[in-house]
Amino acid sequence: MDRTTASPVALMRRYVNDYVNRHDFSVISQFMADDYTLRTGGATISGRDGFYRDAVAKQLSQFPGLIFTLHEIHHCGNSVAMRFTEHGVSTRHAGRAAAWPSIAIYKVRGGMLAECTIEQDYFSRRHQLESGIPVIVDPPAIAPWDTVEQAPNTAAELVVRRWLEQAPFTAAGRVQIDDARATGEVAKIIDDPTFEFLDIMSAGNHVAFHAMQRGLLAADFTDGSSTPSGTPVCMHLSGLIEVRDDTVHAGNIIRDRWGLYRRLDRT
Repeated sequence: MDRTTASPVALMRRYVNDYVNRHDFSVISQFMADDYTLRTGGATISGRDGFYRDAVAKQLSQFPGLIFTLHEIHHCGNSVAMRFTEHGVSTRHAGRAAAWPSIAIYKVRGGMLAECTIEQDYFSRRHQLESGIPVIVDPPAIAPWDTVEQAPNTAAELVVRRWLEQAPFTAAGRVQIDDARATGEVAKIIDDPTFEFLDIMSAGNHVAFHAMQRGLLAADFTDGSSTPSGTPVCMHLSGLIEVRDDTVHAGNIIRDRWGLYRRLDRT
């Protein structure tokens, strides 16, 4: 494949089918830049063949049958937004299975995958492995690799920005938050939130973002922690939102609950 002509969607097809689902590290130099950078939960991992590769190898060792199921993909310019689920059986939890959704923005430079901003619901994965009850995986996209490029839509991006900043998005039933479809509830984690957008892209009427939420720790999220409610905290989140008629119509948001949980003092 010619690096100068390969579309971002074609690169993602190789990433999913040739690399992740085949667990084949031998091919990644063909479509991933050597300085590939991953940003998640406030951490930055740079270098395809260093910490990034080690982290993926560790996960594949724990989930040797891991599968990547793609639900949505949207393409604009050198960016691709995807919503997907990784799922498998853990060798460290007596054969228990889990499925954890993710939302990511990938960027292409020089015909190679160069950057990724992502949040993955490891908090839900932990709960599933403890309970032995995995969540149901959403249906796959019908024809993801036939996705066509869409034009950017700054008006839709503004709708999403304002919606996050002005409305309690955790109460919006039309947008799925974390694993609420399985659990039936959305925990309130941060009171009086403010948002810092770290990355945002649009493709037609779909908007993907990666953001930092700051505010005061809500009482709903203090169980088992000596950190009192009202403590200033921060949490990353990623979303993929559909805008219609200048309003938020549907979408998904993944919050880094696990990262915040690990940062809180435990009794």
